[in-house]
Amino acid sequence: MTTQVKAKVQQHGVGLAVDFPVLRRRRLMGLVNGITVTALAGEDTDVLTRSGIVRDDIRRSFGMASGVARGVPLSVRLRLVSANSGQPLAGHALYLWHADRDGAYSLHSPGLETQNYLRGIQVADRRGWVAFTTIFPGAGEGRWPHLSFEISPAVTAAPVRAGQIGLPADVCVQVYGTPAYRENATHLALAGPVEDDGGALAMATVTGDLDRGFVATRTISI
Repeated sequence: MTTQVKAKVQQHGVGLAVDFPVLRRRRLMGLVNGITVTALAGEDTDVLTRSGIVRDDIRRSFGMASGVARGVPLSVRLRLVSANSGQPLAGHALYLWHADRDGAYSLHSPGLETQNYLRGIQVADRRGWVAFTTIFPGAGEGRWPHLSFEISPAVTAAPVRAGQIGLPADVCVQVYGTPAYRENATHLALAGPVEDDGGALAMATVTGDLDRGFVATRTISI
């Protein structure tokens, strides 16, 4: 399964170009003052690592923030491929962010302005895969549980695709039946498809269970 979407402004952050200045202004990163997105260009992976933005486990806040997002474990595996040739897009960067189990967003939701968990960047490997360790997102503001993403040819390049990936209803029902998510179950009942990207919400394939955690997989063609 594949999805092709156009970059568009989304709620609770519109990508790295907006979120990075917020992180810097609030001094929530592991970099010295004055570092910009442009300064992260090149092959200095040490600088990228120290920034805290490039990481695979996004459950904990990074840099000067200390919060941790709790919830049902979710592994996210996304494969980036060319829409023309089907070949993997090695080296492309994917910025992923999503709500916590209560449906709130770090950086942007009231009370979470000093947290930066559940957001991060990974660079696709030679087979086009990026992978994140996170938690199952909650539903908020009447919106179906989903993962937001933007894709760029490189970490510091302008995004060429942005969109959202939903999580299947049967899995959501299982997760929202657990005590930690029970208060958010009402939101799930009222939630509808997310159409910020101009189309129906693209669903991930999800495997696993509550004991082992879940794995969400999807191919995105660009």
